[in-house]
Amino acid sequence: MRSVPDRGRLQIIVLAGGISAEREVSLESGKNVAAALRARGHHVDLLDPEHRLLSDFRLKADAIVPMLHGTGGEDGTLQRQLETVGIPWIGSSSAASALTFNKQATRELLQQEGLPVAAGVVVRRSQAWSDIRQATANIGFPVVVKPTEQGSSVGISMVPSEDRLPSAIEAALAWGPDCLVEKYIPGREITVPIVDGTVFPAVEIMTSGPWYDYAAKYQDEATQYRVAPENLPPGLMEAVQRACRVCGVSGISRTDLRLMEDGRFCILEINTIPGMTSHSLVPMSAAFLGIDTGELMETLIRRRLTVGRIAA
Repeated sequence: MRSVPDRGRLQIIVLAGGISAEREVSLESGKNVAAALRARGHHVDLLDPEHRLLSDFRLKADAIVPMLHGTGGEDGTLQRQLETVGIPWIGSSSAASALTFNKQATRELLQQEGLPVAAGVVVRRSQAWSDIRQATANIGFPVVVKPTEQGSSVGISMVPSEDRLPSAIEAALAWGPDCLVEKYIPGREITVPIVDGTVFPAVEIMTSGPWYDYAAKYQDEATQYRVAPENLPPGLMEAVQRACRVCGVSGISRTDLRLMEDGRFCILEINTIPGMTSHSLVPMSAAFLGIDTGELMETLIRRRLTVGRIAA
């Protein structure tokens, strides 16, 4: 990362918590980011807008760092509020956040741009079961069923055969009016952070189970990680960078992919406020470059403030 000169102590607000299914992860992310920035000498207020709008707070700061994961935090809702408060903040716009939080909308845009995604269909609560069976039969089992708008693997099921499909769809539809059924892609699990337009080292995730579910992310000590793994296919990093550019993503993002044995890969999703917990992948990637969480966040904040001054 380009060095940014020290310009003194900053007043920073970190937003964490909220009301989504990812509340506990968000609180830990916020706590870690706040502690890292305080360790660098900054004044940090950690706020939890669980049942309040940003307009309910008396916000006074040089910058805001949103660490609200999931619904209300990454779906454009928070970003629309941030766009009205007059304080610079770190992250994607409301439009980019809303787009990437909707897995089907993201899939469609990436497909239009010629970027690889898994075969899949949207299933709506109102659909007849016969139509659902036909649509998924065309994909072929196993499949992955996921809510159209959730993160942290909430509501996701891997379905090996048709008899398990109804319960998986029911679980996903508990989170919204529709869900996504995608072809399960066997292979290596890869995630790639992008920070302020710069591609950071990829992280390979190796789980004890068949895929990187909620337990593997936050509970299973057997999950292993390899930063900057070998034998990534040519074009993978460029595809991630292009996907984020096409979707208008800025600040910190993390793109999840599956890498097949033949070297092909599929983009699974783009996270616009990735976790910053002790188990999270962006801090792991940054640490490989010798950058800790405090330096990472401070550099982003100072760049954002510099851009704001230039724009003004």
